[in-house]
Amino acid sequence: MITVIHVITKLELGGAQENTLYTCGHLDRTQFTVALAYGPGGHLDEEANQLPCTTTMPVPHLVRELSPANDARCLMSLVKRFRATQRTHCAQGHDPSHVIVHTHSSKAGILGRVAARVAQVPHVVHTIHGFGFFSGQHPIKHAFFVEAERAVGRSTDAFICVSKANLAEARARRIIGPSQEVRVIRSGMPLSLYRGLDERRSGARTRLGIEPDHEVILFIGNFKPQKDPLTLIQAMHHVAARRPHTTLLMAGDGELRPAVETEIRRLGLEPHVRLLGWREDVPELLAAADVVALSSLFEGLPRSAIQAIAAGRPFVGTRVDGTTEIIRHGKNGFLVEPRAPAKLGNALIEALVQRPVDPDDAQRIQAWDADKMVEAQADLYRDLVRQDQTTRVSAPHPG
Repeated sequence: MITVIHVITKLELGGAQENTLYTCGHLDRTQFTVALAYGPGGHLDEEANQLPCTTTMPVPHLVRELSPANDARCLMSLVKRFRATQRTHCAQGHDPSHVIVHTHSSKAGILGRVAARVAQVPHVVHTIHGFGFFSGQHPIKHAFFVEAERAVGRSTDAFICVSKANLAEARARRIIGPSQEVRVIRSGMPLSLYRGLDERRSGARTRLGIEPDHEVILFIGNFKPQKDPLTLIQAMHHVAARRPHTTLLMAGDGELRPAVETEIRRLGLEPHVRLLGWREDVPELLAAADVVALSSLFEGLPRSAIQAIAAGRPFVGTRVDGTTEIIRHGKNGFLVEPRAPAKLGNALIEALVQRPVDPDDAQRIQAWDADKMVEAQADLYRDLVRQDQTTRVSAPHPG
């Protein structure tokens, strides 16, 4: 039996969080015991508590913001929980080397990996869903995250990258060493949920109050700096001026909501933008949509891009990180540079006019199937403990 402790910052609606919950819920319980440590207060907390056969461990001081006092408390709490989990694992008669800490996101990834080494957890895995540093960030904060990632990277037994772009950057910045174990495992989801949505289009638009002759642009994401929702609002200003029967639906919430509301009022976009709050009925929203949009500054590989392509909807976004691995400019969507609202607006208009959809995508996106993602992670876990056993067996005896 292998015990896996997943660690993530806050369970907001997002790709890293939803993938982690899916993995926790679907690992084979005849082979794995699963625990989840997370910062409480997220939209998905209740879903975490309902996971079958999963030990949930809320860690109150595990927050995204940098805070020496909170971070120290979080570190001590994680060490305590990791040690307790290892004791339970051993008390049940399992091999003490069959314990893995698997961290996600930058903040939980740094603190979780340090705590795992302090607690002497045998194996540490980290998934790069994107980085905590990005272009335009404050130089001190940027440098801190890069150096912290390098430092904890040296004590990481295996990395998972959700995109080849993240892998290339991690190697270029010496976060992943040339000889370290690393695998590209796509950010999976149940793809069947997004098929056949055209049959539901009329009903979905009626329930959302969308006029039959209106075009719909859909944003799905967190209102946080990474997603840069203000650029999308400004792009919508360009769209509305040329295509007045267009509505932007924004499914999500977060710290930038007040700024988003202010920008909507400033640009007079109240008739064209609707803030839906957190929504879990993404297939319903996609059924009503004509185009899916995202204006991120950085990404691992955006979940909404996969959802759009699976649903047969063009995707318009920014040319960052792994987005280019699924979106092919002019074939299934359009990509522009970040922080370029006029260019983004023009790309949205072009997508509404052309509606580019690539029939080959149905086969291409199979790599993003959720069950394939879980099995690929399970293979990595099994390989880690197998390698450890091989090393111990082959080690020379003293004397």
